[in-house]
Amino acid sequence: MIASSIPNFLTVFRFFLVYPIVISILEENYQLTLFFFFLAGISDFLDGYLARKYSWESRFGKIFDPISDKVLVIATLISLSLVGEINIYLTMFLLSRDLFIIVGVILSSLLIDNYEIKPYFSGKFNSFVLMTYLGFVIIEVSFGLVPVVFLNFLMVALLITSLYSVIEYLNYPGRKVISQIFF
Repeated sequence: MIASSIPNFLTVFRFFLVYPIVISILEENYQLTLFFFFLAGISDFLDGYLARKYSWESRFGKIFDPISDKVLVIATLISLSLVGEINIYLTMFLLSRDLFIIVGVILSSLLIDNYEIKPYFSGKFNSFVLMTYLGFVIIEVSFGLVPVVFLNFLMVALLITSLYSVIEYLNYPGRKVISQIFF
């Protein structure tokens, strides 16, 4: 059915929004960035909502939705860092976390029998905090309406949720992977 493809269409649409988001950031056209970022957020909400509500989940969606989200977030984060709107050390920390988890998932898939990739709540919450932080940074550079103290609060929340998600991942499957490698 064509209707059941709507979540996949929205996921692909969000993936293709990455390019105009990056270009508009690099050109410092932040109001356009905000528009594209808002569209990406709406598409993310809608694809998940429709897939769950109408049981339109698909293998493609389960794989490509998180990839699309991650590409969007990483590209936005790096672009905002390149134009000096986000601290480069924060970006390096966040990218290091993602790289650590990606390598961990690959190792887990290879070393643990019947390992099933499933997201933890801490990782989902961390992604939510990161998207919120990026959105408010874009609003701030667009209109100057966001108090610095609020952005700092979001940044601290982002650091805490990032660390917690790594710790949770280290607990499982991290311990099993380490025991497979070293013991």
